[in-house]
Amino acid sequence: MIKPLRNLFVRFSNMVIRVLRNITIFQRLIAAFMLLVLVPTIFISLFTYSKYVNEIEKNMESFLSLLVLNVNVQIQDKFNLIERLAILFYTDAKVIESIEKNASIDSQAAEYARNEAVIGQRLLEIAVHNENIISIQVVTPDKQYWMQDEYGNRRGGFIRDPDRFRSSEYFQAAIDQHGYPVWFDTSRVTDVFYKSPTAAFGITESITMTQAIYNTDTRQFLGVLVINLQVGYLTESLRSYAFYGSGNTFLFGQTGVIMGINSDLSAPILSDLQSIHQVLDGGREGSYSGRLDQANVFLVYKEVPYTDLLVVHVVDRDKLLSKAYQIRNLCLTLVALLIIVSLLVLYWTTISISRPMHKLMKAMRLFTKNRFTVSYVPSGHDELTVLGEQFVEMAANTKQLVDQIYIAEIQQKSLEISKFQAELNALQMQINPHFLYNTMDIIRWEALYEANGESSVSRMIDDFCRLMRMTIKTGEDMVTVQSELDHAGTYIDVINFRHRNPISLVIHMEFDPKAHRLPKFTLQPLMENAVLHAFGEGVSQAVIRITGTLEGQEAVICVEDNGKGMEAGTLLSVQRILDGKEQPAQSIALDNVNRRLKLTYGERYGLSVCSSPAEGTAITVRLPG
Repeated sequence: MIKPLRNLFVRFSNMVIRVLRNITIFQRLIAAFMLLVLVPTIFISLFTYSKYVNEIEKNMESFLSLLVLNVNVQIQDKFNLIERLAILFYTDAKVIESIEKNASIDSQAAEYARNEAVIGQRLLEIAVHNENIISIQVVTPDKQYWMQDEYGNRRGGFIRDPDRFRSSEYFQAAIDQHGYPVWFDTSRVTDVFYKSPTAAFGITESITMTQAIYNTDTRQFLGVLVINLQVGYLTESLRSYAFYGSGNTFLFGQTGVIMGINSDLSAPILSDLQSIHQVLDGGREGSYSGRLDQANVFLVYKEVPYTDLLVVHVVDRDKLLSKAYQIRNLCLTLVALLIIVSLLVLYWTTISISRPMHKLMKAMRLFTKNRFTVSYVPSGHDELTVLGEQFVEMAANTKQLVDQIYIAEIQQKSLEISKFQAELNALQMQINPHFLYNTMDIIRWEALYEANGESSVSRMIDDFCRLMRMTIKTGEDMVTVQSELDHAGTYIDVINFRHRNPISLVIHMEFDPKAHRLPKFTLQPLMENAVLHAFGEGVSQAVIRITGTLEGQEAVICVEDNGKGMEAGTLLSVQRILDGKEQPAQSIALDNVNRRLKLTYGERYGLSVCSSPAEGTAITVRLPG
């Protein structure tokens, strides 16, 4: 088992080493620094911060859960007080008897009124025990009873539409609980409970309790007791356990925030959090940490039993974790300082290795180019210094050996080269074009003398001399477009001496030809191509047009003739040669000019040809602007 693992490790190590040998030492050290220092440091810092934040949130959740539970218990105590008052009502035998009797007699009977007074006065007596009771009523399957004083006057509120109430969740939930009280958030309900028959709006800002009433002996359902309480009745419960200085406590119902204690003005206000329903609809109790309507919050909530109410405490998460953020920022600052110091140490260490190594590599490159005199001076006391000293010694020995073996042969070769150069110079002197130009100039003067002035012969010689002067002019490879146009004009003048029908040259340039340059002898070969191939017996008025335009940042020169043109096969072959897709059978002027342009300016530039039989040929030269 150990041997296969060792072999696997060796193969893996060799692969890693091969990969590392493909990059520079500096890059290797940077990669090692990233893996061994930077990545672990950042990971540990972020991991520690995350654990610290989680621990804070865990402790805060436990504390706030206890706070919410205490508020919940306080609210239940207040609800129990109201529920005990309700017990006083449905355990009163006289009241239960009155409800049962009225269920079977006509509402116009005198006994019905006496029973109704008993029920109403008992309701009023119960309401007197708690000033926060807005209204207390009894709704039976077919009748409604409200508070009455001893004079028969109606007190408190009433339900305007009893039939609708009997089909509502308030009535049905009380029946489903079989005598247990049910509490509802009615703080924003405006169309169920009213203070008087003529009131335009219903009672709001209230908490409502409903409880089913039964005959304790027969368990016969008699009706539902309805108590409306002021919301402020629960304020003291929230205030007693509000977490002062960090967060706000709220009572939350189906319609939203019922009431709250804003002990911390910097904490989020629950009514401002429009998306709170998405969190609180998730269950009866729990917690939430994160973004909510652009606010970073941490909240804990718990449902009050047998109600649709939730006690919610919300805290500003940024404020809660401010110390954690400070520690995080401190850690990141220390990490940044550590990285800077490490990078400096890494840089100095790398330079101490790479700089002498680069100097040694440079000396070795010179040595490989037969420059046996090495100017490398070793410095330091490390392994690279020893390597450099050995290299200098090897270079000196090599130079001595080369001097001993090859100096004589090099001298012999130099003599042979000098002899060959002398012979070449002699040959060049024999064919020097200046000699021919000077001879032609003498002949021109003799022609002037014989003709006693200018003649066609002397003009012909003069044009030819000017053409030769342009041809043998040295000193520069790039000339202006104007110089090429002058050369083209002189060339046509010379050519026309041997043509019965002279060739017309038309030049039209839309840009300044003196401001643009191109390789020497670019246009003359194109004109020569037209003279040799374009004009035959069928062309009566031969014309060559040279036009120049600007296309964006490029200059375009077109050399066009009205000759016989090219056949499709010939044109295709020429185009393939210019595109480099086909090699010419023999050297042609167009290919030579095209290659020079591409070598000078790049593959984008050069020649393009278009032609049609009997319509002529156009050769386009494309240059940088």
